[in-house]
Amino acid sequence: MSLTHPENDAPKQVQEFLAKIGGKVPGQDRPMWRIVLAQNCVAKRGGILHEIEGEAPSIFAPGPDGKTYYSRPHDSVTAGMIELPKYVCEGWIVEKWFPPSTWGTPEEWAGHKAEDGSRLLCEDYPSRGDYWMLIGPFEHIPELTDLETAIRMHQQSEQNRPANYDAYFRQVMRDEAAARAIAKAKMVADLNYRRKNELVPVLKSTSLEAQRFRNQLTEATGLQEHLGAVHNA
Repeated sequence: MSLTHPENDAPKQVQEFLAKIGGKVPGQDRPMWRIVLAQNCVAKRGGILHEIEGEAPSIFAPGPDGKTYYSRPHDSVTAGMIELPKYVCEGWIVEKWFPPSTWGTPEEWAGHKAEDGSRLLCEDYPSRGDYWMLIGPFEHIPELTDLETAIRMHQQSEQNRPANYDAYFRQVMRDEAAARAIAKAKMVADLNYRRKNELVPVLKSTSLEAQRFRNQLTEATGLQEHLGAVHNA
């Protein structure tokens, strides 16, 4: 099993069978269809990366007395590319190769920038095409006859609507981006909840423990003044 070569996940006889019934990519020595483990498929994404040392400590962590305490993480902020899971599922999946045009033009691809605006949001434009999941996931590799039936059905469906196919998979790409946006919104909502229910009560409290937290916060942010209870937080 390989993260860099997921096409080698399946036994050789299965790979050869798919190449036989599905054919090869035009002008390339790659199968049109392949079966891989979803968790071994990655995609590179660019942006602002926050690297936290150790086991990613929580900023607000519960203490032995049940109260919430502040812990300062040691992190660094960089800009670059990182490998992320291509799919949200795990298990065996069947992928099909699609031509570069499925992902738009190179100019459209280059127009998608990361948060810092200086680099691509994704890795290089897939000029040789790329694979995308169509069938699965499965806990085990399906029987070869079942794989052939599924591929034949898809090929027939594709022949019946060739004009709409690229548009369909462009929509799939947009749906993927929308799913990432939803995940980001959930993260922001969680941070706002923590601010309202964990940070603000501590900032308003006049207790000794709350003042200790404010002292730690002052030290962490480099403020040179005393931070007392904040009544309008």
